[in-house]
Amino acid sequence: MNNGKIARIILSRILKMPLEQYLTYIDKKTASESTHHGACPIVREFRSRTTGSPQNVGNGGGRGFLRTVRMVERKKKLVYARVVVCGGELTFEITDHRLANKVPLDHYKIPGNGIVALMWINTRNAFSKHILRGLLNYQREFWCSGKEADLKPLTLKEFLLLYPFTYLDESRLSRLVSTLLVETPHGKLISLRELFPSKKRCCAYRIEEIINQNDAPLKDKDIRTLIDSEGIHLSVRTICNCRKLLSIPNYKQRLSHYYGKDMRYSDYVKLSKGQYNRIPSEGGVYELSTANKIQYARHRCDVLYIGSSKHIRKRLLSYSGSKGKNARLKHFANASDIFVRYSLTVEYVHLEKQLLKHFKMTYGELPKANKLGG
Repeated sequence: MNNGKIARIILSRILKMPLEQYLTYIDKKTASESTHHGACPIVREFRSRTTGSPQNVGNGGGRGFLRTVRMVERKKKLVYARVVVCGGELTFEITDHRLANKVPLDHYKIPGNGIVALMWINTRNAFSKHILRGLLNYQREFWCSGKEADLKPLTLKEFLLLYPFTYLDESRLSRLVSTLLVETPHGKLISLRELFPSKKRCCAYRIEEIINQNDAPLKDKDIRTLIDSEGIHLSVRTICNCRKLLSIPNYKQRLSHYYGKDMRYSDYVKLSKGQYNRIPSEGGVYELSTANKIQYARHRCDVLYIGSSKHIRKRLLSYSGSKGKNARLKHFANASDIFVRYSLTVEYVHLEKQLLKHFKMTYGELPKANKLGG
């Protein structure tokens, strides 16, 4: 394998590094190079503006300080940039100087891999800024309104035709946009990958908006009539598929569902040994359901249990095996497959109470496996 191909493989790996790993990589490369050559004033400024001055951090030294910085970074989601509206114009602020600054290569005199690594850092930083600038321009309506329905369809190939950049191709673009988390002017965190929606997903967002704007539940043929008046011509089957893409319930489910329009559950996951890794370890609410519908006081429904936890996966694992304490849940689990869907939120305790209350109002009683609540 020649050196050029090896270099391209390494660059690809750097482009898909999560921000936390990438910042660690920057620290390692800039620190090791300056150690071998003596940190010049510009390099010292680059490092001190990004990680602090290691020379002034007590007996722990620079390495101890960097470890502390990394531990803090691991506890929060690292945001690449914040998009803001300034004087009626969209702009962005990169949150960390290490992601914005250009390493001064002319102060490093070593040939070989050391210099190449610093060039890769500068390349990724340049790529990132170019991509975000292009997306600010192309998805301007979304940035201003904050509505997913205002997103325009965009492919990686179309982006590169509109906003070409030296050495940036579809493969590198795909790797990089998945790692960059950005805060919108409305305070929402999104991945740049979400700004490359397909035509089908854009239609799904518009369908979701139409459903949310109408108090009465709409059948798919009613949605087709409304969206057709906007010049978007879709079949009933396509509308059905678009709903499923965003996990939007069908007409009958919306007619009797117990949760509000603003809440969106994940897709269903079967509770089986090989599926638990698909369930996040974050906090939120979850809903357990069966393959067969259950008769409640007012309606039939497949919902069996509504709960919440600060660690959803761990809580669901506690239901498996013979140690589970919920006898009602065990009874249904022995008779049918159990499925789970979830919604991540830090307000999971409050949301669980609201869901139980609304479920009882809709179906006349609590879910069969819930002992308390509502």
